[in-house]
Amino acid sequence: MSNVQRFSAINTKAMSLEGRLLKKKDYDNLILQKNVVDFISYLKNQTAYKEVLETVDVNNYRVEEVEVILRRHMVKQYKKLTHYLTGHYKKLFNVVLKRFEIEDIKLYLRAIMRNEDLSDIEDLIICSDMDYMKLSGSKNLEDFIERLKGKDYYRLLKPYLEEEPNKRLFYMEMVLDRLYFNELSNETAKLDTEDRIILGEFLGINKDLLNLQWIYRGIKFYKDSPEELVNYALLGGHKLNYAKIKALCYSKNEDELIAKMIDSQYGFLFDNKETLEIFMERRMQRYLYFLLLKFRRQEKLNIIGSMVYIHLLEYETRDIISIIEAIKYKMEPEVITKFLIRKI
Repeated sequence: MSNVQRFSAINTKAMSLEGRLLKKKDYDNLILQKNVVDFISYLKNQTAYKEVLETVDVNNYRVEEVEVILRRHMVKQYKKLTHYLTGHYKKLFNVVLKRFEIEDIKLYLRAIMRNEDLSDIEDLIICSDMDYMKLSGSKNLEDFIERLKGKDYYRLLKPYLEEEPNKRLFYMEMVLDRLYFNELSNETAKLDTEDRIILGEFLGINKDLLNLQWIYRGIKFYKDSPEELVNYALLGGHKLNYAKIKALCYSKNEDELIAKMIDSQYGFLFDNKETLEIFMERRMQRYLYFLLLKFRRQEKLNIIGSMVYIHLLEYETRDIISIIEAIKYKMEPEVITKFLIRKI
């Protein structure tokens, strides 16, 4: 199939949907709102989120409810694009959607570990393609995993039932993340050459950044062993191959790790020790945000058009939630901007 046949319809749809995203003036106005009620009212009355938030009563709402509605909207928009794809491209987008299913499973795992009522989780579910009523009936962790039988999650999570409780959740979440990235890499490898190269670069850089975050936190906060750090690192990075990852994992402390990375392509993660922990996540996402914009400027008729949209939508959703939290805690506008992925 030619690229014209494969991408003209989906890229046109993606451009149309992208046109509904927030403009800079919306960000400027949103961070100036005095309270969450005014913030939601602005979204409902001045932006394309009017339909998304139509069920939200600004005089009787919960912040958690708004967050779930926004995330469900994001999944709904992703699904709209999958209808324009076939073959490995459709499978790739279905893997992207699987990430939200994985996040839902993590919600259950955390609730079980905290002995919370699982029926409350159903209101927080983002991706509705599993039998969540069945999962909510789980009596304990072992029962929950048994109810996943028939899915990849079952074989991955079951061995960790024997793990010591204080690390069990952490290991389970890491193995779920690895499943997602492995499947994403496998499907990316099946794309046509041009798409495989450009998407492979983006995915590889994403893995590099996540590995650096994981190694830094593992060394500084969790005192994980080098072997543990290596075992849970994501393979197939763009600049950081297995040998480099291993060398980083064997750093004696965080200062040695920073010294190894400060002059690299990813040195920006470590160049301000005072704000390193606070803004590491935001710096990672902002780097990927600008990388996507760079790819789009180079865009031909390929997969990047639709990929740019789904990531911009996710970053916007995260920013909206960040602003809600910031306004709730009475942060000043100039402080709020520091926590946003989009630079304004």
